[in-house]
Amino acid sequence: HGKFCGSEKPEAITSQYNNMRIEFKSDNTVSKKGFKAQFFSDKDECSKENGGCQHDCVNTFGSYRCQCRSGFVLHENKHDCKEAGCDHTVNSVSGAITSPNWPDKYPSKKACTWALSTTPGHRIKIAFNEIDMEAHLDCAYDHIQIYDGRDAKAPSLGRFCGSKKPQPIISSGNKLFIRFFSDNSVQKKGFDASHSAECGGILKAEVKTKDLFSHAQFGDNNYPGASDCEWVISAEKGYGVELIFQTFEIEEEADCGYDYMELFDGADTKSPRLG
Repeated sequence: HGKFCGSEKPEAITSQYNNMRIEFKSDNTVSKKGFKAQFFSDKDECSKENGGCQHDCVNTFGSYRCQCRSGFVLHENKHDCKEAGCDHTVNSVSGAITSPNWPDKYPSKKACTWALSTTPGHRIKIAFNEIDMEAHLDCAYDHIQIYDGRDAKAPSLGRFCGSKKPQPIISSGNKLFIRFFSDNSVQKKGFDASHSAECGGILKAEVKTKDLFSHAQFGDNNYPGASDCEWVISAEKGYGVELIFQTFEIEEEADCGYDYMELFDGADTKSPRLG
């Protein structure tokens, strides 16, 4: 399951089988309070006939639950799966996107969409972990198409098919639209992709105020280490850009030598500094 340290309490951890190994190590420098945990045995109801679940069985403390693959929802009987709607709205900072019925073959004659939105002032990155779709030189049959905006009217960032993984794709703004299409002939495994928020980008200043956040999880978590973000804010000719801070908390140091924010009176770092 991984290594744990610091003061953030890990989620409950369940072994896959009937043994769990725990190692605790400390060096000879800083000592802290340590940890206290509880453990007990828990029956795996999923080990016998998949718990009666049609798709996937998930073991929980003292019980279990059935869950369905992408493109399906759980039936009222809590065990079977039925086909779901295929238009998705995604507002999470990061997560997974998969073709219907992944990792099994996607159904024929399917058109699915994902409308992604992330924190203002950030962009959306799509990284393909796997793709296996009907191949065609122009991807005229089964394909995925990605648009740089809120819907299919936005500029296209590419159409993809076959089995060669595309390079990661990054939107120019905080919205991205994905369309998956399958015809009635060849069905394959589909695709598995992940989405995440990327800081920086080009922003347009208008008369109406807009929000800009230092990091995608502002308000929920501190900014991550090793961040390196650049924004360029542009207004129409004849207008200036005004930046008003609502909240400001960055590591303090006399010369701002560690974490810092720097402003320039122009589109690049050769412009005069504003602070």
